[in-house]
Amino acid sequence: MSASPQTAGSTWIQTDPLTFGHALAGGDRVFEKISDVPDITIPFPGVWEVAYNARPIIEPSTAAPVYVITALYKNGVRIAGSEAVTGIAGPNQVFQATAGQTILHKFAAGDVLTLHAARLEQRGKATLASNDDGRTGIALHWVDPGF
Repeated sequence: MSASPQTAGSTWIQTDPLTFGHALAGGDRVFEKISDVPDITIPFPGVWEVAYNARPIIEPSTAAPVYVITALYKNGVRIAGSEAVTGIAGPNQVFQATAGQTILHKFAAGDVLTLHAARLEQRGKATLASNDDGRTGIALHWVDPGF
């Protein structure tokens, strides 16, 4: 999968429609890169409007809550303010949602943007998914050379 279009003159970047299921296996609040969503290399510097959607699938196994936290990372470091959370509490319930954020962020040419997710609570299953029923993806629009 690739992000498209991704050309040096483009002011828009968007991931193609993706189809995947990525089980989150890490510990509480341990973010893992969602490798099914392609890395996006920023073609030129400035302020970009970044929007992402994430489709968590959450299946608690007890009455305790289970949550999925998503966030954008720049060059391997979490971008503060990009976090989103979806969750459920209750026995034998399944909940699916599409969650995400829209932020303005300043990037340098060559910065790499990635999507990460973490679990909060370990009782049950947590997956990040994308298919025809609900998509996970990232879209960017160049706004300004900087402020």
